[in-house]
Parts: sequence; C-alpha cells; structure tokens
Amino acid sequence: MDTYDFLADPRAITLQERRAIQSQQAEAQQLWLQRLQGLCEAPPPEADFPAYLLATPAFAELAARIGTATTRRQLPLAVADELDWFVAAFRDYLRTVEGEDVFATSSRTSART
Repeated sequence: MDTYDFLADPRAITLQERRAIQSQQAEAQQLWLQRLQGLCEAPPPEADFPAYLLATPAFAELAARIGTATTRRQLPLAVADELDWFVAAFRDYLRTVEGEDVFATSSRTSART
C-alpha cells in the first residue's frame, strides 16, 4: 500500500488520524485481522486491533516474513516472536497514545542489556 509511504513511524500520527486510516484501509484490516487469529498466541487480537498496519510500508518486511502462513506452527520462531512483539506493541494503538514513548524507551533499554 503505497498510499502511506510517509508513515515510517506509525506512532507519529494522532489518534484521530490512526482511526481515519483504519477506515480507509478496511479491506486490509479485515484480511489481516482474520489471518492474525490463527497466527497469534492467545489472547488473539481484538476487533479494534490495527491489523491493517501490516499492509503499510512500516511493516512490509514483517508481512513478507509472515508470507502465506495461516497457523502459528507455520511461522519460523523468530517471526512468531516478532509478531508477538507487534501485537503487544500496537494492542492499544487505536485506543490511546498514552505510554507509547515509554514503550520505545524500554525497548531501547532492553537492547542495551
């Protein structure tokens, strides 16, 4: 989806903009949300999870690594772990912007240890 090539950092836009993009990306949202049900550990992403992000340039590499997998067992362990991170990091993406900078800081901190 080249419409949002500028969206290198999905957290850089407002909550209102996030919701507007989700509406515009309804087809990608439905497709990816359905696929994630079989790819994620429990609990699966809720209906308002921003699955459409996997159709944006920011997550094109992850989407490519997921490939055609429809079950978690079909994913390489590293891809399953990255998908778990993605789901955890963006679970509240369409609900709030609070705490996002804390998550970014903690991920940098853990990379140093």
